Order: sequence, then C-alpha cells, then structure tokens
Amino acid sequence: MEKRILPILMFLLIYAPKVGGRFDSLSVFCFLVFIWSFFRSNHKPKVPKYLMKPVSAYLIFGGIMVCYSVILFALYGLRDTFQMMRFGRIVINVMGILGLTSIYYSYYKERLGRVLLYHLWLCIIAHAIIIMLMFIFPPINEFVLTQLVQMDEGNRSFETRMLGNRIGGLTSSWDATSGVQSLGILMLPFVLAYAGNTVTKRRLIYLTIPLSLAAIFLSGVTGLVNIVVICVVFSIFLFTRIKKYIPRFIVLTFFILSIGGGVFNYLINNHPDLVVDTSIGRTIFIITQDDKFSTSSRYGSTASQTVDKIGSEMYLLPEDNRAFFFGRGGSARSSDYIIKADPGPTLNLHNLGIFFVIVLYPYCLYMLMKALKSGEKDFYMGMGLSAVLLTVLVIDSKVAYLLARQSLSIMLIAYFSLFWLLNKKVLAYD
Repeated sequence: MEKRILPILMFLLIYAPKVGGRFDSLSVFCFLVFIWSFFRSNHKPKVPKYLMKPVSAYLIFGGIMVCYSVILFALYGLRDTFQMMRFGRIVINVMGILGLTSIYYSYYKERLGRVLLYHLWLCIIAHAIIIMLMFIFPPINEFVLTQLVQMDEGNRSFETRMLGNRIGGLTSSWDATSGVQSLGILMLPFVLAYAGNTVTKRRLIYLTIPLSLAAIFLSGVTGLVNIVVICVVFSIFLFTRIKKYIPRFIVLTFFILSIGGGVFNYLINNHPDLVVDTSIGRTIFIITQDDKFSTSSRYGSTASQTVDKIGSEMYLLPEDNRAFFFGRGGSARSSDYIIKADPGPTLNLHNLGIFFVIVLYPYCLYMLMKALKSGEKDFYMGMGLSAVLLTVLVIDSKVAYLLARQSLSIMLIAYFSLFWLLNKKVLAYD
C-alpha cells in the first residue's frame, strides 16, 4: 500500500498549495513525510551514502542563509520576513524530500534515480490534468480557488482566475506553471526509454503531448519559450547523439501542429469564447500579435512591449554599494520598498547581495553541466535531468523561481537523481 502512494506523496511535496496566501501546506507535508520516514514499521530509515554530501550542502546553505537573513532583517528594521521564511522553508523541504527519497530507496534500491525522475514526470502530467479540469468545469476551478488555495478575493488576479481566463492550477505563478508543464514534453525521451516498453504504453505516453500543450497554453507563454531554449541547448551540447532523431521529431511536430490546428479552427469557429477570452488567446496574441486576439492583450503585454519595458524601466544593479554587497533583506514586493525588476537573479542581487548570487548561480550552472555530461553514462536520463535543471533556470530568468516552493522540490528530486546516476555502475534499463 505504501509503495503505491509514493507518487501521491511526491505530488504533495511539489504541488501542495499555499492556503490563503499564508499557510504553506507544502512545508507541512515535507515535515510529516520526514517524520514518517523514521517511524515506518519494518523499515529503518536509510539513505544512499552518495546523497549525504549534497544533502549536507543544502542544509548548511539553508542554515547560513537563515542566519544571514535575520541579520539583514535586524539591520534594515524591515517588517518583511520573506527571506527568513524562504530559507527556513529550504531546510524543511530538503528534509522532506530526503525522507521521501529514503522511503523510495527502501523499495527501489538500484532503480532509485530513474523511478524518482519518472514519478516526477507523472506528477507534472497529473497537474496538467487538474489544469484541464479547472478549464473545462468551472465548478472545479471555483472549488480549487475557494476551498483548496483559498485565494484572497482582494488579489488582483482573483477575478481572472475565477473566470478561468488564465489557470495556474494549484500554484500561485502562472508563468512558472507554464514553464514546469513544458517538462511533460521535454522529459518524453527519458519516459519512453524507461516506461515505453510496450506499444500500448508508448501510445499512452504520446497521448500526454496534447495534454501538456493545452496546460502550457492555459497557463502562459513561458512553457513554449522554455521548450525552444532547451531544444537549442540540446542541439548545441548533444547534437551528435540526437541528430538521428531529428527526422522523427520533425514528423511528430508536424503531426501535433496539424491536429492542434484542426482543434484550434474548430474552437475559433464554434466556441470563440474558449480561445479569445482565455489564456489560450493571450498566448497566441503574445506570439503573433494578431488583432483577432487583441481583446486578450489586457491580460498581459506583447513580446515587443515586454522587451521595451525591460529596456526603459527595469534595471539590474542596486543603487547603493551597501545593497550591492550585502543586499536589502526583503522580498522587493513589500510596502518597505519596491524595485522595478522581476527576474530572479536581479531580485536576489537586490535582496541578498552579490556574494549570494556568486555562490548560488555558478553552482546551479555547475550542476547543469554535470547533468548534460551525465548523458555519456545514460543518455536518456541525462537529457531528462538536464531538462529539469534548465527549466528551473529558464523560469528563474523570467520570475524569481530558483528557490520557490515548487521549484525547490522539483530541483531536489532531479538533484538526488543526478547523484544516483553519477554513482551508478549498471546502466542497462530494467
């Protein structure tokens, strides 16, 4: 029984909502899973030795940053406790994912990394199903927003969400949701290699492609951007390994576009309200700037408008040296101060200083290069891990996401799977 609910536990450690914008149920589930890993009957908690070093590094990092945030909080006299809560949550999330990994290890042993990565994909597909249900059935959308997430009616996006014009599922960020849902497609080479061992299973896996695309369009344009970026990166770093799959990729893309075009024409001719007045229309308008979808522009800027705004209004470096070196200690969204910049690296630079940025981002890039290189040991899993880590970094370049709730759990699962792969000697798929 316990083995069967492991994907459900993983889902809760990724997508458990923040109730009312304050109560973080994700951290609660992380704490409970960690405790459960110690008190399971007939199973002693055990974690592979090769995971202890990365786990320790994360815990030390989180602990140091909690102390640092307390110092900044005291120096600036802020009322904003965002940074302390964020780094405290890092410690709890690390322990939660570690506890979950311990339970997985007791069942899967040498298959640990592949199963973790495969179940991560299943969680992303499950969230895509929730997004589709919220779009098709308004009562489900209302239930999620008013009962599960318990969104504040005064929130500026409340009306848009209630009308189903843009759907973020169980998350609070549309853009991040769209980016993460693109993993439903980007992880397919690994999923097909790992789980597509029969014709029926492969067909079921292929059927998730339109589901993932629909979830991306309903959330925003970030997922499409992410797919393009990662395909370019793979073409640069893995071209010799993937060039034989390019004809198959072109055929599959043409097939998807043909089916998608047919569905789109049917909707625009028979149910235009399901396109023009929703995030589907907004996403198409951002890409094409077609006047037919101009009514959707009120939900966001066009691509050119966004670039112009970044160039004219936003800035990168803090205005004073103290903030540049040591940060300001807040969230940049409180009443104490506001900066005109949303990208994650800029927000982190303003809030925590240059030393934090120097430690964090090069390390993430280092792990990404390890993931890309791991393809030499296990090509498909290396691609899957690289797609996950790249996705988190791409989303963070648009909105502060690298240490957000969902991203931290997603990245830790990929992080532990990567260390499993680097230490694994037997490479044949089971």
